[in-house]
Amino acid sequence: MATPTVLIIDDDKLTRWSVSRILGRAGYLVREAGSLTEGATALERQRPDVILLDIRLPDGDGFALLKAVRLGHPDLPVIMMTAHASPETELAALALGARGHLAKPCNPTKLRAVVGDVLARGVS
Repeated sequence: MATPTVLIIDDDKLTRWSVSRILGRAGYLVREAGSLTEGATALERQRPDVILLDIRLPDGDGFALLKAVRLGHPDLPVIMMTAHASPETELAALALGARGHLAKPCNPTKLRAVVGDVLARGVS
């Protein structure tokens, strides 16, 4: 079985670095993008097994990319991340088809558990 690939789309370099480090040490292949545009390009180049997507990005709203992913790749799991977590953002993310929602900074144990659970569930 191939090593699962995670695409992190977040404009904060420290967040990308820390999440990448945590998941890399857990055995995942990690790719990074710092904007919606970079994320969409990375998705076109090579489809990941899961996307970790920030809600607020400099070139748009992460929810817009979530909607596009749901249309083009309905079985591709997306986990939304935000530093501005609230019950409303979590409900909005799940209503649009996200498989999970994480508050930043991400707790390493919870991050590994959520990514692992989403990948274990496969296509919903």
